[in-house]
Amino acid sequence: MAGGDFVEMLGAKLHLRRAGAGEPLLLLHGPQGFAGLEPVVAALQQNFAVLAPDHPGFGRSDTFARIDDVADLAFFYLDLVAALGLARVHVVGHSLGGWIALEMAVRSTERIASLTLAAAAGIRLRGVPRADMFICTPEELAKLLFAGAGWKEWHAGLLATPERQEMFDRDRFQAAKLCWQPRLFNPKLEKWLHRIDRPTRLLWGAEDRVIPPAYGARLKELIRGAGLAVVPGAGHLLPVEQPHAFAAETTRFVQGIAA
Repeated sequence: MAGGDFVEMLGAKLHLRRAGAGEPLLLLHGPQGFAGLEPVVAALQQNFAVLAPDHPGFGRSDTFARIDDVADLAFFYLDLVAALGLARVHVVGHSLGGWIALEMAVRSTERIASLTLAAAAGIRLRGVPRADMFICTPEELAKLLFAGAGWKEWHAGLLATPERQEMFDRDRFQAAKLCWQPRLFNPKLEKWLHRIDRPTRLLWGAEDRVIPPAYGARLKELIRGAGLAVVPGAGHLLPVEQPHAFAAETTRFVQGIAA
């Protein structure tokens, strides 16, 4: 999974990792990019054919001229799923990736088999304060994203080489472009969440300060039939801090749909 290949879309190149075999699973990363998600992919690929792209403008993917916001990304990924010939795909998204998944599903669930959303952005819950990850130093951000001391290793990895540091800066710039104003939500999204008609599982870190668990409870109310699991000992970067719990919850849910 260290490498990957490139898929031509809209005249530019998307960096796409592929691993495993089985039903296809599209893994959409959060604002911090792919950093630290390797253990999750290693676990998920035991049961699924994992597709893990760098979003346009993140990681090794080109910047796509047509993509200005999360709604554009939703259409982009719906087109990607069709271009890859996937009639049925399980969409798993964290934070920004969860928001993208929600925007995809309110537009079309024709090719979506299920949604697993971890600490998903996309809505605003008045009266529930959120920490602002865009006004932190890299070290402050790392501390904010984790419940425990795992932030130290993750932060060191971001700065391990000039290439990694450059990629982190690129990811942060693109995340700010997509999520800065308004912060991490689409004011129109909530009123369309009733359109989601696929099995949905919400996963949340119990100590998430960026998007607190109350947001998971609200999404559970808004998405028909959605379930919510709160994972102890995890902050906002749940898939990195608790990769095995995240992968196990995702696997149980997705395999349970087919049972």
